[in-house]
Amino acid sequence: MKTLATAIAAIALIATPSFAADMAVKAPPPAPAPVPTWTGFYGGIQFGGGWNDEAVNYSPNDTGSAVLINGSATTAPMPNGYRISQGGLVGGVEAGYNWQWSNWLLGVEADFSLSGMDGRASITSNFATLAVPVTQTSAAEQSTDWYGTVRGRVGWLATPNLLLFGTGGFAYGRVDGSASYTLVGQNVFFGTFTCFPNSACFSGSSAAIRTGWTAGGGAEWLLDQHWSAKIEYQFVDLGTETVQIISTNPTGASSFNAAFHDRFNVVRLGLNYRFW
Repeated sequence: MKTLATAIAAIALIATPSFAADMAVKAPPPAPAPVPTWTGFYGGIQFGGGWNDEAVNYSPNDTGSAVLINGSATTAPMPNGYRISQGGLVGGVEAGYNWQWSNWLLGVEADFSLSGMDGRASITSNFATLAVPVTQTSAAEQSTDWYGTVRGRVGWLATPNLLLFGTGGFAYGRVDGSASYTLVGQNVFFGTFTCFPNSACFSGSSAAIRTGWTAGGGAEWLLDQHWSAKIEYQFVDLGTETVQIISTNPTGASSFNAAFHDRFNVVRLGLNYRFW
């Protein structure tokens, strides 16, 4: 019996490590997911559409053009203050830097966009009732070739991945404006110019780089630690461009001014890569 008890004890000692090895080992808890951060540099692309609906306003520079624009006892005033609907695609690049603390964000961003925004309008009215009725047509065209902005951003994180932001700052861009004036019916002679029928007797154009301001806002979604997508609205105001419209008759010395408001709206999408 003593021998049997000794043998059983020996077997138990040998089996215990094997039994312990066969027991399931509890896996360690998973590491917590990293909290996304918005702090750092980023760059990307953006594209969308722009539009405006601004009036062109004419003002005379001499007594002859004053008769055209304001009318007289025998002539009707030139159509004035009509609107030019401008629209087109915009797209380009952007880059910036964000500072995040808690659920708030401060940032600075710069962008540059090529623009296809363009619009033209014309209006025809009676000029005078003579032996042959005479009509007058004024036409204008406005376009934005490109524009850029340098802006600050202030945002609030609705969730760790969703940023709602407002933005505003400096804007610049190249804008074009042109206008013409045509009489149809018969020759009309004034002291400072002559209008021949069916051809523009006044025309002029200008292209300039102008500066101004911009403001807007939008939402941005952090897709992962490196990529984000956004939708954004911008209002851009580059001031007023004044174009001199000059008599095309070589013997004429008359002119008037066309004032274009260079303001437009933009809605665009963006995709950014974050360098961290």
